[in-house]
Amino acid sequence: MIISQSGIDITRRFFDAIDILARDGKIRGLQTFTKKHGINRWNLITVKNKPQNTILKCEYVAYLCNDYNISPKWILLGKGNFYDTLQD
Repeated sequence: MIISQSGIDITRRFFDAIDILARDGKIRGLQTFTKKHGINRWNLITVKNKPQNTILKCEYVAYLCNDYNISPKWILLGKGNFYDTLQD
């Protein structure tokens, strides 16, 4: 399977977001996120370590955006602010 550079970039920003949320005190780290959503942490670590070989599930991005107010534009395109300033 060939993962596009855009897909790899999104995966990297996803894990950057986890790190930023931990730094900002919103979560303790990856395990907090995986436990909350019933995700196998080791599978997600594999995605982190090999983004060129594995696909990040799109719902994981949605969880970050919904739960922590992360900007979808930032995660998907790498543009704009990290936190979504437009709230519904």
